[in-house]
Amino acid sequence: MSKLVRIMWLPVLVSMLYAGYIVYQRRAAESGPPSVERDPMAAYGNSVKILQFYTGNPEIAHGGKALLCYGVVNAAAVRLDPPVESMWPSTSRCFEVTPTSTTRYTLTAEAKDKTTATESIEVKVHP
Repeated sequence: MSKLVRIMWLPVLVSMLYAGYIVYQRRAAESGPPSVERDPMAAYGNSVKILQFYTGNPEIAHGGKALLCYGVVNAAAVRLDPPVESMWPSTSRCFEVTPTSTTRYTLTAEAKDKTTATESIEVKVHP
């Protein structure tokens, strides 16, 4: 019997160490990594910027629709010329337009301090 006890202590010790490691890992995962609070918009600075302004369909047939998408940061107001839709500051927004002729759309984003950023795109309408 004493020979069996001498042989069995090693697997028992390894099993106990493994169980302790698993418990430690689970508790570490529950507490999670230390959180670092960051403002995602801080990467863009304080000035107003147009992140994106594009169309999925730069050329459409007469009577067709085009999708306009825009994204801005640090803007207090957004406007589109010619106006076709209610606009508001957003980092990602799309809407449909149905121009009757080739149209140049100009997006203007305005900050609280009245500085602006402007970009334009054109949607060509084929007869």
